[in-house]
Amino acid sequence: MSARMPHGPQPLPLTVVLRSGATLIRQGTLGDGLWLVQTGALRASSITGDGHELVLDVLGPGQGAGELSGVASPVTVRTLRPCRLAPVTPRAAADLLVTRAHRAAALAADLAWLDVRARVLARLEDLAARFGRQVEGGRLILLPLTQDEVAALVGTTRESANRALRSLAADGVIRIAARGRYVVQARLRAVTSSTP
Repeated sequence: MSARMPHGPQPLPLTVVLRSGATLIRQGTLGDGLWLVQTGALRASSITGDGHELVLDVLGPGQGAGELSGVASPVTVRTLRPCRLAPVTPRAAADLLVTRAHRAAALAADLAWLDVRARVLARLEDLAARFGRQVEGGRLILLPLTQDEVAALVGTTRESANRALRSLAADGVIRIAARGRYVVQARLRAVTSSTP
């Protein structure tokens, strides 16, 4: 069920709360305005005509969700966990749209140049940084991710995503904490010192 936002000159609500699994906007429908994510997580995905899905981003606090009024959405935006959203004025929307464009460009570069294993690691590291909690040895991603969801995050098949996850786990880069729960292991950074 889509959450409908106000149209026209009505005063904007201070906040909107959506439950898990609610749809903010569907691919191809006209937007009702841009919303600032205050809490929670949303999944922005695009489905091709032949049924392939690509998750363009997982949106969290500080990011923009939805589309400007009257703009057809290229994605479906659905909540992964309960969200609180605040309306964004047209003036403030510009910064959020620029950030969205930069993240989309980074994803396009990853899809073009990185192999599946590197793409899986990059997406898991991003999710751990934004939706993770520190645990022994790394950061636990607090969003459950099926192998199908990992595949959609990196533009590959479930089988390729599964192979990449097994390879990363075998190398100790990630740890599978439970079904669909991943810990991105802390990496030791090389420290170089320069002497005058």
